[in-house]
Amino acid sequence: MTFHHLFHWIYWSSWCPLLVSQNTLGHLRGLRLVGVVTSESRASRVPVRVSRDSIDFVRDEMLALIEDVEENKLYLGVVKGSVKRDIAIDGSSLPTNFDPERSLSYTAPLMTCYVEVIGEVVDGSLELNFSIPRPGSRVYIVTVDFDVAMLLRVPEGLHVGFHKFSGMRVGLDPGSLDYHVAVLGATGTGKSRLVKALVEEALAKTDYKVIVFDHTGLDYSDPSRWGGSVNVVDGSRIALTPDVIAEVLADRMGLANEQQRDYIFLAVTLYIARGILAGSMGKSSLASLEYAFKRLLENLDLESVIEGYFKLSKSGSFKWDFREFLEVLDYCLTLMNTWSSTRVKFKILSHVRVGRRFFENYLNGRSAIVGDVVEDILSGKSRLTIVDLSREVEYEAKKFIVYQFLKEVWDRVLESRGRAGILAVIDEAHNYACARGCEPSSGIIARIAREGRKWGFGLVLASQRVIDLAPEVRGNINTVLFSRVQSASDYDELKRWIEGLQFIEQTLPLLARREFYLAGLGNPFRKPLLVRVRDVS
Repeated sequence: MTFHHLFHWIYWSSWCPLLVSQNTLGHLRGLRLVGVVTSESRASRVPVRVSRDSIDFVRDEMLALIEDVEENKLYLGVVKGSVKRDIAIDGSSLPTNFDPERSLSYTAPLMTCYVEVIGEVVDGSLELNFSIPRPGSRVYIVTVDFDVAMLLRVPEGLHVGFHKFSGMRVGLDPGSLDYHVAVLGATGTGKSRLVKALVEEALAKTDYKVIVFDHTGLDYSDPSRWGGSVNVVDGSRIALTPDVIAEVLADRMGLANEQQRDYIFLAVTLYIARGILAGSMGKSSLASLEYAFKRLLENLDLESVIEGYFKLSKSGSFKWDFREFLEVLDYCLTLMNTWSSTRVKFKILSHVRVGRRFFENYLNGRSAIVGDVVEDILSGKSRLTIVDLSREVEYEAKKFIVYQFLKEVWDRVLESRGRAGILAVIDEAHNYACARGCEPSSGIIARIAREGRKWGFGLVLASQRVIDLAPEVRGNINTVLFSRVQSASDYDELKRWIEGLQFIEQTLPLLARREFYLAGLGNPFRKPLLVRVRDVS
């Protein structure tokens, strides 16, 4: 050990206990004086030397109070970048023949960290800070025994959890829901618990009506898990629009050519039109294919046809029949002057890849109408609606169902030109809001993310992957709760998206289940804060 290192160690070993003993806030129960501010202090980032008896106590993400006695100022911040050093066991100064068994007998440990300043405590409120804590200012750690309300009025907000180390109650600003929320974390981090806590708080403390799209059916669709009234809609019973049915059929048949997919759409539309015409005329014999197609070409009111289709579906009167659909499909292909081999191909694909059960079991029995469900939501008849997408077996249909609901709500909101007070929660959102392959749901989600705040239409997107959310969606989400992520690329995307994550890289992989960082507009403390999610039913 050099003379300089030895003097440095003796100096701090003798003076740190003296600094710890002369304190003013130390009499408050639950505060622990752990060190002092050192030189090169800044308004936003304050270097701290930790006293020897607190080296094994201080942790990153602890809540800290900095008391500047000279200027009579008090600052609140979060511990970051903790580093333990030992000037006697420095890697560059140890002799080549040192004895590992005896190395601890001559240690001179020291610890440094930073406090990321959240703000200055002024008359019980947290003010934006521009002053610099003086070197020598005392640094206290806030423990679970300290009542933060003694110094600071913490906004109640939407209670989602507690600060991990201090136990301070943490709530989201309710106004931030209009500006959208993302809940991000790998499988097993507790995203669904956090989302449920947020929904419970929104229902209890705001006027929002909530619609949840439950991708897996495991987390939200059980009514017994919700205290009040809940409307659970079976995704496999939602009446699909003609374009959705055509997309699902074309995908099942493996048709990539756009022209061939258009043939399927024409056949589906003609089949529905013929069924509606037959019902309105009361004589199915008059509703021939030729007559139905003629009406289509003569500008048949397709909107009325679709309304009629939904009406018959709701009553269970509209029936899909495999044999009749093949007749309609063959008629359309003939009308389009396709090759005979093409007609044979379509017939074979319909039998092999689609089959009778698709029509009898999948398409029939869909009596839930999106417009009716949305009407119940907007009228306040149902403040909590869960759409269980797990029973919907077709992935394309899931995206279209989310699209149908969001588009219906959006159109009605624009029509009314008033505040909607709607919160749409999308589970496994990377399946519906990705950059490629998520149309049409991704388009309407991106538009709501851009413009929804004007109409009180908020989004809560829960996802395992950060990088899979479309940039135009991510860029309009202003509150983020995130835990351990799937990959390094997800973390890199987080750093580009959220300010102030330079010290979180070391702690993020260590987070336990139900531990999330809260960042962004909804965070009343402005800086990322480590939160343990509260218990939910």
